[in-house]
Amino acid sequence: MENNVGTILEGLNPEQSRAVQCIEGPVLIVAGAGSGKTRVLTRRIAYILAQGAARPSEILALTFTKKAAGEMKERIAALVGDDCARWLWMGTFHAIFIRFLREYADFLGYPKNFTIYDTSDSVSAIKTCIKELQLDDKIYKPKEVLSRISLAKNNLVTAFAYSQNTNAITRDTQARKPRICDIYELYTKKCKASGVMDFDDILLQMNILLRDNPEALEAIAAHFRYILVDEYQDTNYAQYIILKKLAYAHHNICVVGDDSQSIYAFRGAKIENILNFKKDYPECSIFRLEENYRSTRTIVSAANSLIAHNTGRIRKECFSSGERGDKISLVRAYTEQEEALLIAGGIQRILREEGAQYRDFAVLYRTNAQSRSIEEALRRRNLPYLIYSGNAFFERAEVKDLMAYFKLVINNNDDEAFRRIVNKPARGIGGTTLQAVSDIAAAQECSMFKAALQHPKLKAFTDMILTLSAYAETMDGQELAVRIAEVSGLYAYYKSDTSIEGLSRTANVEELLNSVAQYAEELEEGEPCRLDMYLENVSLLSNVDVSDDEDGANKIALMTVHSAKGLEFPYVFIAGLEENLFPSGGMMASPSDIEEERRLFYVAITRAKKAVSLSYADTRMRNGRHESNSVSRFVREIDDRYLDNPLPKENASGSGSAFGSSGRFASGVERQRPFTFAPRDNTAVKRPPVQEKPQIIDSNFVPSPISDLKVGCRVEHNRFGGGLITEITGTFPDLKAKISFDDYGEKYIMLKYAKLRIEK
Repeated sequence: MENNVGTILEGLNPEQSRAVQCIEGPVLIVAGAGSGKTRVLTRRIAYILAQGAARPSEILALTFTKKAAGEMKERIAALVGDDCARWLWMGTFHAIFIRFLREYADFLGYPKNFTIYDTSDSVSAIKTCIKELQLDDKIYKPKEVLSRISLAKNNLVTAFAYSQNTNAITRDTQARKPRICDIYELYTKKCKASGVMDFDDILLQMNILLRDNPEALEAIAAHFRYILVDEYQDTNYAQYIILKKLAYAHHNICVVGDDSQSIYAFRGAKIENILNFKKDYPECSIFRLEENYRSTRTIVSAANSLIAHNTGRIRKECFSSGERGDKISLVRAYTEQEEALLIAGGIQRILREEGAQYRDFAVLYRTNAQSRSIEEALRRRNLPYLIYSGNAFFERAEVKDLMAYFKLVINNNDDEAFRRIVNKPARGIGGTTLQAVSDIAAAQECSMFKAALQHPKLKAFTDMILTLSAYAETMDGQELAVRIAEVSGLYAYYKSDTSIEGLSRTANVEELLNSVAQYAEELEEGEPCRLDMYLENVSLLSNVDVSDDEDGANKIALMTVHSAKGLEFPYVFIAGLEENLFPSGGMMASPSDIEEERRLFYVAITRAKKAVSLSYADTRMRNGRHESNSVSRFVREIDDRYLDNPLPKENASGSGSAFGSSGRFASGVERQRPFTFAPRDNTAVKRPPVQEKPQIIDSNFVPSPISDLKVGCRVEHNRFGGGLITEITGTFPDLKAKISFDDYGEKYIMLKYAKLRIEK
């Protein structure tokens, strides 16, 4: 294989080549946006194999998406051959770790065929726990509780440890949710009894395995001589600890990432993992991939000028050797409706003048709620679009019904699957019967299916499931899936509905069966198709792995910036660049939150290959009220040299129309007349008064204690001046006040960040 070395290094720039060839000891590869990190990772693995430093089975490569792992494996196979590449341990953290968890399931107290709860399964189970504990689900909102439990698991806090954590209990009590610990304990108990793990359990249980079973740790760690990690900036504490344990003996760990693209703190990601890599491994080699092969020089320079405002970052200066490209367009609208119309008009103009395709465009926004006005504007112009919503197909009711049958056949103890389909299609099993089964399960501390075996009214149903479960031992997974759809009566039930909606549901059930068939076709030659492995495969798909684009059509992409991570488009529109929206929380957010939001904006800009348009609105409807916020601070942080119509220094006004006629992204509006642009369809737009940027009124401003602030108080804010507190909501320390400012109207402010002074 050594003859392949020349091919492996071919086409790499000097820094990429050095990173590929440094295979011993810890390595940090800081890879800027569009710098070819996937190429470096794949060539590095191929180089290790070509040098004979390790067998394929001794290399562990971890990614965050199945798509990324598949792409890397294909590239490696092209360099070293399929027979070699197939033995690599390459996949997502969760997919790889599940293989070990199944092997050591008995030690952890789980069955080897444990199934995996998706988010909706977990929410449903949490709802059941809240009900059993006789708690108010308006206070203990299931999704919020699940998020809290998820964060605990990602920080390796078990249910027992949570109940003993004084800080956690105090925080929950202050938030009027003192019994989250009880919900966590009951949820854990139910999952264990049902033989299921949720997504976060995979990392938690892997840590428990490595912590409590020295033999397992030694066996797993000794298996791998080289460890490579993609998108290291997105790892959480649980992943960090696992990696440290697996690399403890040899330190042959190579991590690739970009601290400037760390945007998942809300999911538990720790930017400190990449920032402190050199502290963890003082002997590490560091390589900086700074050449951007994706974007124009203008886009890269603009992004550099923005991210330079972050203090917590690894030094690097990205550059592009490509064309200079157009300056970034800055578009001011009066309302979100006009903003959407300007975006739609800009897309039409590029389609006409540049010969672009719909798929060349992405419209990015901070929150999902912003898509509504953009969708309406695109529909009015007959522009096809796709809302990037991840695995929405698997969230459809009819698809979840058949998936629940699959899960219950594979794992009879799955309570959520049982509840979902025990009376679907209708079998005359009502609430009274289900309550009786639930009571038996609680009394005997067993699963609902085991309890159902004791109820005569459910005999036909349980016999059917047991028969299908027996088939699962030997029957091909694709054939079993079809058998389940037929024997359960579910396929016939949907097919009997001949309405348009019914035909659509039937088509979705058929598409799910097609999905099993496609899974079978993608297996390695000679590998059997098993329904349990199909379920595992689906459970571990991320939003990037699954798109809802059923027909693969040529459409404009609409998505949040978080969803856009890892993607690229020739033309990118970024909407809603206003304080309190992007950055979220605005001037009330903490410095670390602002840095995260800035990284998010950096990610948005660097998705673009050719051109970027930024837009903001003077007024926007949020939570049923019109809000007026100044243009985002991030716009001002971009060097004026890279904007085609930079903001005037004296106020927060901007002008311009999206991608005007004087250039692909040039302004089509005279700057001295910034208020004359009207939407092309002549829609009447109400023009709110322009607000000047608030001025600091007192350099020695000393705020009053939060406890002194009451409804009816006259207060002063150091930027917005005087106002009246008209409402205070929430619980300490997360109190939020509605304040009617004399000069700036109503604003909602988090008191712990606001620094208000009672007016003298």
